[in-house]
Amino acid sequence: MKDDDAVSADFSSDDYMAKSAADKMSAIWAEVEATKDKSGEFPGAKLAGIFIESMNPTFDTKGDTMPHNFLGTRTKYIHSVGTVGKVKLVSSGHHPFTGVFKGATQGLVRFSSAAAPAVGSQPLAPGLGLKFLRDGMDSANLVAMYSVNGQPGDWNFFANDFTDHIGAASSTALKALAAKFATATKHIQQVGLSNYSEADESGAKFEGTE
Repeated sequence: MKDDDAVSADFSSDDYMAKSAADKMSAIWAEVEATKDKSGEFPGAKLAGIFIESMNPTFDTKGDTMPHNFLGTRTKYIHSVGTVGKVKLVSSGHHPFTGVFKGATQGLVRFSSAAAPAVGSQPLAPGLGLKFLRDGMDSANLVAMYSVNGQPGDWNFFANDFTDHIGAASSTALKALAAKFATATKHIQQVGLSNYSEADESGAKFEGTE
């Protein structure tokens, strides 16, 4: 989805959260289809706006849409142009991991570049967001990249492995962004996956989780 101007459903209400994973997928995909001919925009100079907004809503907001406040919908400044597809997780069964890791069918992936790539100045910086919907509870989510510094000289989006533990920023501009992210968490280079293991697609929780 580009933004919430085109969204006709509420993807964070109690009624929405209580739905099945399949019903949530149907609602989200209807909005994806309705906006498939539209695109977000790389922010350019507007990126400065990220320094005057709180980072906390990223962690505190339930549901499957960007947070709202009295000013409107939260702006997506980074990875603002992307493409969305349906995915499923097929488990080999040869591991001890629980929850979604045991397999899930109602998934969405969004591929994007952190910034507008440009020859000679901004390398392609591939990233992804992976969401698995669950019955009666919030979705399991993660983000992953190869590097916040991009992959200079290689325009193949899938040239490198994606990881949820990435290296530190190298440029002054990226270090400034890192400092901003750190106002919400000191773990800015990693994404925990315990939520993925907490419950499966049916919402069934596993021993050891609350």
